[in-house]
Amino acid sequence: MIIRCATADDAAALASVERESWPDGLAGSESDCRARINTFSNGQLLIEENGRIIAVCSAQRISRQQLFQAQTYDAITDSGRFAATHDANGDVYQLVGVAVARRFQGLNLGRRLVDEQITRARSMDGIKRIVGFTRPVAFHKFPDRDIESYVATHNGSGIPVDPVLAFHLTAGAKIVSLHANFRPKDAQARGYGILIEYPLRAEG
Repeated sequence: MIIRCATADDAAALASVERESWPDGLAGSESDCRARINTFSNGQLLIEENGRIIAVCSAQRISRQQLFQAQTYDAITDSGRFAATHDANGDVYQLVGVAVARRFQGLNLGRRLVDEQITRARSMDGIKRIVGFTRPVAFHKFPDRDIESYVATHNGSGIPVDPVLAFHLTAGAKIVSLHANFRPKDAQARGYGILIEYPLRAEG
């Protein structure tokens, strides 16, 4: 398996992996993936095995002003295309999405890609924060619970009950803020996005 940056020729394969990994209506189209690559190819990483793309992870650079003014998915990602939101000189590295082909899920490929994104962000000039809006994917299973109490719920090992939130927090990320109506079409997350932040420098 190799990790590399995506090229324009990979757009269709990236979109296919997203469709396998994301709920209906949330995956990026081939056009969206191509726009991301054309805008910031260094932030579009993939894992390839024997010539097949099996996992993808997208990111962009934005300014701190963008981060705190445009707190919906469409506003902060140009509806997933990045063309109008990526700032080549932005001091915030924003992790936007990770997807793994169905057959290869459970192999920590998503973790490998996010860790690679973080490593690259830490080496870039001008980056002062590494953030992402993550999805509380199991929140729909708790219709009587508010987002604050849901996020605060942990299992016996102290790990958040939400698998995607746990993916980030157990790897060193911290919760910054909770956002209603971040992505209204995301029924699993009941529309919520959770802003998380990774440390700018490796710990330990």
